[in-house]
Amino acid sequence: MTGEPLERRVELRCSAAHAFAVFTGCIDAWWPPSHRRFDRSELRLEPRVGGRFYERSESGEEARLGEVLRWDPPRRVTYTWYPGAITEPTEVDVRFAPHGDHCLVEVTHAEGRSGLGDAWPQRVALFGRAWDHVLPTFVAFVHANPEAP
Repeated sequence: MTGEPLERRVELRCSAAHAFAVFTGCIDAWWPPSHRRFDRSELRLEPRVGGRFYERSESGEEARLGEVLRWDPPRRVTYTWYPGAITEPTEVDVRFAPHGDHCLVEVTHAEGRSGLGDAWPQRVALFGRAWDHVLPTFVAFVHANPEAP
């Protein structure tokens, strides 16, 4: 890796276990439609190392979004991320930590193992704008659905 990773944090009014369960198990419910490949689709993050992160259209077409690299409930999930990458996946690490009676969720989005070299600064700007839209929808869903999943 050659470039600085992108980092984002959000604080939630819930436990780390609940935030982890919603982030991973309800991703289809909270991930915004504007950040999907298909108009009508289902997102799935398979709960294990080696599990697929994918999007399936109504017609059954699938888009590979990534693969789970680390599965450590309720503290951490790490996965590769293909959308927006030039030829190789980037890597997203999401950590869930108790913070008083709240939870702090920290997202680190990095180049990945192969690196993107000179393309990373442009990509990190795009990924930053995307996370600035995606994370607030996650927070809103968690706060509006305290009983999910």
